[in-house]
Amino acid sequence: MILTLPRVLAAALITTTLILTGSPQTVFAQPVTVQLNGQALYLSPAPIVREGRVFVPLRGVFEHMGASVVYSAGTINATKQNTTVQLRIGSTQATVNGQSQTLDVAPFIIGASTYVPLRFVAQAFGAVVGWDQATRVVTINMPNGGPAVPPPPVRPPPPPPPASMVYLRAQQPPPGARVQSGFVTVSAQFSHRVNPGSVRVRLDGNDVTPRSDITPSGFSYTSRAPLLLGSHDVRVAGHDAGGVGFERSWSFTVFGAPVPPGQSVQLRNQQPSPGSNVRDRFATISAEFTYNVDAGSLSIYLDGNNVTNRSATSSTRFSYKPPAPLDYGSHKVRVTGRSGGRGTFDRSWSFNVIRSGPAEIHLTISQPVPGGAVNRSFTIAGNTVSRGHVKVTIGATPSYTGLYNGTADAGPAGNFRLEVTLFAPPGLQAISLKISASDPASSQTAEKTMQVRVK
Repeated sequence: MILTLPRVLAAALITTTLILTGSPQTVFAQPVTVQLNGQALYLSPAPIVREGRVFVPLRGVFEHMGASVVYSAGTINATKQNTTVQLRIGSTQATVNGQSQTLDVAPFIIGASTYVPLRFVAQAFGAVVGWDQATRVVTINMPNGGPAVPPPPVRPPPPPPPASMVYLRAQQPPPGARVQSGFVTVSAQFSHRVNPGSVRVRLDGNDVTPRSDITPSGFSYTSRAPLLLGSHDVRVAGHDAGGVGFERSWSFTVFGAPVPPGQSVQLRNQQPSPGSNVRDRFATISAEFTYNVDAGSLSIYLDGNNVTNRSATSSTRFSYKPPAPLDYGSHKVRVTGRSGGRGTFDRSWSFNVIRSGPAEIHLTISQPVPGGAVNRSFTIAGNTVSRGHVKVTIGATPSYTGLYNGTADAGPAGNFRLEVTLFAPPGLQAISLKISASDPASSQTAEKTMQVRVK
């Protein structure tokens, strides 16, 4: 099967990924052959198949495709005619003619050879790439038959940077430790002095450097909120006093304390409180747990409906914000899950949503004016409560509304507008308009009537 890949210069130059048919993990028993404009390329070293993608040595590909290459400090700049691409070893960020692009795989180095994913290299220079599963042949067809003059040789990549002697010691929590408290202080000492301004601290992939205390000899970070139950990864990177980079990491686990004998997980600080009456139909529903729970085991139900996926949960509490106004009447909240000691719990409470007072919402009509004259096509505009529902009926008299019926929803600022076209008998001289608005949150309403002349 032959795949023709779209021209995405963005992913250019060094990282061209040929996604092969079949599983992403396929490893071919026979070597892969590359053909350029029908001629086989003898690449040394040979192409490599990694994670279902064909990678080729940088030197051979660029030389045969007619691109000039400059390599310096891990950065590759390649130019062919009007196309200039820049990439970095180990990075998925690239620029094509100055425009930033994101690659799905990054170039890498094995020994003295730099490998690039084939598809993006070929696409960068306008080639069409194909893959023959049966023969394991990659075909590259360059426009106009390929380059006229071979490019200059690519400079070999520099040797890898020296390894830093900095390692971590006295880590807290210790590597592989299991701790009960979610409020953890993460710290470590450096075996050699480092440049504190270069140090970056990440907890579970999140950069916590601004909230960490960092010195040449160590660092410390205290979580402001309880960590979730489960494994947590600490990663520290920077440069030592000599400017050599380092990156170190370790992991620890937070587990819930077992519930004391004779005790069980209960709810506290429920909102709305049990048995309370609330008028806010968008009230946030939340509660805290008396003991740490397994956040991944929680299930939240509102009136029998599972709202867990729309809730914020942790080992100590949960909260849920209704996306639509709650109905008037009683509502039941139910929470189930497992405690830190792996026991189960099932808790619930109820509250009521009641109607507000009978006060009307505001309704202002700016078009048309009462007693004014309108054409048989005209505009009704005004202002009411934010996102209010507006209904308009028109008739020859206030009690007859058969000439027009329409609705509209006001915007966030309460503004609304309807375009009206009347289908009325000849000779009609006056009409009666009834305009009403309702608040979806409180169900309060307002109504205006007026008469206008028909031109």
